[in-house]
Amino acid sequence: MNKKKIMLIIFWIFTVISFECIYRMTLFKNILDSDFIQMIIFCLPVSILLYIITTLFSEKANKKISTITLLLVFFIFAAQMVYFKVYNSVFSVYSMTNGGQVFEFWRTILSTIIDNIYNFICLLIPVVLYFIIKNKLFDFSRNSFVTLSVSLALYVFLVSVTFTCINLDKKAIYSSYNLYFNTHAPILSSKKFGLLTTMTLDLNRSIFGMNERKIEIIIDDKKPNSNNSKDSYNITDIDFDDLIDNEDDEIISLLHKYFRTMDGTKKNEYTGMFKGKNVIFFLAESLDPIAIDKDLTPTLYKLANSGFNFTNYYTPLYPASTADGEFRTEWSLISSRGDTLTLYANKDVYSPYLFVNSFKDYNINVYHNYNGDYYNRKSYFDSLGYKNFKSCYYGLDLPCNSFHESDLDMVDITTDDYMNSDTPFFSYYITLSGHMTYSKTNKLVQKNWDLVKDLDYSDKVKGYLASNIELDKALELLINRLESSGKLDDTVIVLTPDHYPYGLSNKEINEISETNRDDDFELYHSDLIIWNNTMEKAVTVTKVGSNPDVLPTLLNLFGIEYDSRFIIGQDLLSDSEGLVVFANRSFITDKIKYNSVNNSVISIDGKKIDETYINYMNNLVDNQFKISNLILQTNYYEKVFKPNDNYIKNSISEQID
Repeated sequence: MNKKKIMLIIFWIFTVISFECIYRMTLFKNILDSDFIQMIIFCLPVSILLYIITTLFSEKANKKISTITLLLVFFIFAAQMVYFKVYNSVFSVYSMTNGGQVFEFWRTILSTIIDNIYNFICLLIPVVLYFIIKNKLFDFSRNSFVTLSVSLALYVFLVSVTFTCINLDKKAIYSSYNLYFNTHAPILSSKKFGLLTTMTLDLNRSIFGMNERKIEIIIDDKKPNSNNSKDSYNITDIDFDDLIDNEDDEIISLLHKYFRTMDGTKKNEYTGMFKGKNVIFFLAESLDPIAIDKDLTPTLYKLANSGFNFTNYYTPLYPASTADGEFRTEWSLISSRGDTLTLYANKDVYSPYLFVNSFKDYNINVYHNYNGDYYNRKSYFDSLGYKNFKSCYYGLDLPCNSFHESDLDMVDITTDDYMNSDTPFFSYYITLSGHMTYSKTNKLVQKNWDLVKDLDYSDKVKGYLASNIELDKALELLINRLESSGKLDDTVIVLTPDHYPYGLSNKEINEISETNRDDDFELYHSDLIIWNNTMEKAVTVTKVGSNPDVLPTLLNLFGIEYDSRFIIGQDLLSDSEGLVVFANRSFITDKIKYNSVNNSVISIDGKKIDETYINYMNNLVDNQFKISNLILQTNYYEKVFKPNDNYIKNSISEQID
């Protein structure tokens, strides 16, 4: 092997390691940590493989392949850096089929690149270096048989070294072994293996799936709580022993055994408080506490401060942003797919607790002021049994020319659908006014600019506030019409965001936030509003919670029978311990904040935390991801609850891995 061949190998090693280090700095704000050496080891076989690929053909062809390969790898890292800066997550291979949607936010992409220009300049260094020295220092000729054999042998050796590293780290719940074979956690695997290995794993799982039958779900062998009765707990009569005895499928049986060990959540003084009342539910695009102001958004302020006040509510951002936020809220499970098809992928899966099934005696309407084909919502809601779904192009007479359509207009033209209903109604609004971007090109920002222009904030923050004024106006109109129709006292208004406003930087959020919103946890601190006009005083709830907790909280408030053992979320008004789970497997309980990336623990009350508790919670969180996945993958609820003939049974169209 001549010197120029060796220089080409060195270049690929330098390039891959450089890209990974810059990416690592972007994600974790540090390079040299306990996983750094392992990440470098994983870079080596990737580098050798790239060298082999770019020396298989003629010299002319190899030059072209090398250039294309380098630019492709550069683009992958650059795109992932932008994606992470905006969404705090890793771009899934699943989501590449909808990658064109990303470019609809080109202004945000450009702004992100400008804000992180030094990182992107560093990323460009290997590319610029390549074009300067490629003709002088590199030999792109086809490798001889001997050189190719040596290269392949080196590649195999380095791969064996990586697998040795994996097998040396098996004990921890997020060990190298578990992250490589059993657990889909792209941020954590990026830290241990690097981005290229993580994306390779993601690609493999998207094609072949993860063999969940190889995953051991840790089950507590304790006996079910003898006090778990329908009289005092939100549970139903389930004969688990009979289910287990008559089940041949290993995974289904395992799920039966798992749920048998679960304690349900207790009924409480608020159980049935709103029984029989109407519901108007808002999944509010990017709503955040910074948008709730006594003078600027008085209706939002009134609802947030005179109903149930959840002071420790969070909306963690998952890879598919809105799609994941919507799914977690509606299903009370953790979205495992991590792409924009999250909703559509589960359209043929049954759940007894979806709004359409829980409130089955209600007049249910779903409204969305954007294209109903976006996220395949029309197909999704139709398949689940929602008979009255309206969106742009599907019965809702709105222009839908952008992501900045008016919530006020949507409410205005839809209230007649249900306001005079003889039966209780459940109206579900998926809003859009709060959607980024928050520049003056946003027509809602333009519309409400005079109301914010004199505020002492940056233009982008003022734009965000202006867009949310539109939601406030929609709520004001809604309440006035409910009052005029005599239905206000009999109606409960619920608002939860799909996610935090990632169209704003942390710095911009902190311009207006009363508390410091750090990256790890408080950035996702949010608002859940549950309000009824007959409430004499606000009820403050300090228990930590997030999107999956909304459904069981509502079911308890409305006195609807459900089994709290079978869902991930929990009634926030019960006495059970709160839990917020983040996409990277970090979590918050009423006792601690646990950061999975750096394995750090913050005690909320300052008390020393037993390691046993931390390990227990890590196992519980890991189980929630696995259990959610298996419920969807096997259509588990259909097997347990045996839906009636009104439910059209369909086979699962897509496997969730």
